[in-house]
Amino acid sequence: MAVSSIPEPKKRNWAPYLIIGAILMIVIGRIIFLGTVSDRFNAAFFTRAITESFKLGSLYALIALGYTMVYGIIRLINFAHGEVFMVGAFATFFLFSAAPYPWPVAVLVAIPIAFGVMRILDFWRGKMTDPIVLAGGGVVFFIAVWLLSATTVNFVLALIFSMLITGVLGIFIDRIAYSPLRGAPRNSMLITAIAVSFFLQNFGLLTLTRRQTPFRPDTVLNNSLVFNMFDGTVRTSWLIVVIPLISLVLVIALTLFVTRTRLGKAMRATAQDAEVAQMMGVNVGRVIATTFLLGSMLAAAGGAMWGLNFGSLNQPAILGILPGIKAFAAAVIGGIGSLPGAVIGGLIIGFAENFLTAIFPRTPEFAGITEFKDTFAFILLIVILLVRPSGIIGEDLSEKV
Repeated sequence: MAVSSIPEPKKRNWAPYLIIGAILMIVIGRIIFLGTVSDRFNAAFFTRAITESFKLGSLYALIALGYTMVYGIIRLINFAHGEVFMVGAFATFFLFSAAPYPWPVAVLVAIPIAFGVMRILDFWRGKMTDPIVLAGGGVVFFIAVWLLSATTVNFVLALIFSMLITGVLGIFIDRIAYSPLRGAPRNSMLITAIAVSFFLQNFGLLTLTRRQTPFRPDTVLNNSLVFNMFDGTVRTSWLIVVIPLISLVLVIALTLFVTRTRLGKAMRATAQDAEVAQMMGVNVGRVIATTFLLGSMLAAAGGAMWGLNFGSLNQPAILGILPGIKAFAAAVIGGIGSLPGAVIGGLIIGFAENFLTAIFPRTPEFAGITEFKDTFAFILLIVILLVRPSGIIGEDLSEKV
């Protein structure tokens, strides 16, 4: 008689807990030490460092959400996402700084805005030729032409218009570059994504200024926020509230959209198995176009908030490279394909980049680590891939490869 073997209990991997514990001990010890070195390292100093880290992490999360949405549906690392982020930032800048436009320019700008609204209405109507979709697009077109040609555009309206324009750009990129390669080997689409990234970089160099561009719209979001913390005063802006709030609202809205709506269920079915979903009547092309629309709109929101936070935009060829790569690292750290994971990964990188440089500042005895802050995201990425390759809230990708 055969004796069934009893499986051995799975051993717990203690490495992540040991790493987190060691990091916490270093941080706490460093804070205590700095408090004994100088009076300026007080509670207000570290409170501001925490809030600024939370704000920066929320910016990375906004960009990472677009990465993780596209990967979750078609398993593509869209390396052009950083350049879409750049386009969104400059589109917002030109909308609030250059309007009103001559009416021919206003008409050209209003066309993608109206088309973006039609794609959003298509979420619920299911057909671009639906009368309500057509009527909504027509109304928005005439309103946008009037606003862009007759009045100045405030920052909020510029942000909304920029998100719509950049969302349409994402659909256009998918239709021109990725859609013809849908049945090709995955490496072909990856190489094409890199090519699109270089194309947008050089297009930006040819059409936009190569100098640093001030990004200072007239908005209350830049108003100072001052509050006391024990023995000091924290001076910052309302962006420490607005940017994390926008990230939170967007991730909740996206999660509800994916889990509660009919189109969201179609997106999940496409992510699971596109061929079977198509056999069951799901319009896979519409699902993928929706994914690129939403992902690019998130990139535009991240680009606008990035410019607002730092007060300027660098030359377009390099603006989206580093934030885009860091956001990709954030998506992988959190678990690429997971919306909450993208937010968690972004916050982790924000804290690593900003808070660690705050607790290791330049002093007479120490040169500081500010020069190395851009490497922290990639060090974290390597550590996460070694101890938990699927990310913090990652799915098991082995079943879908």
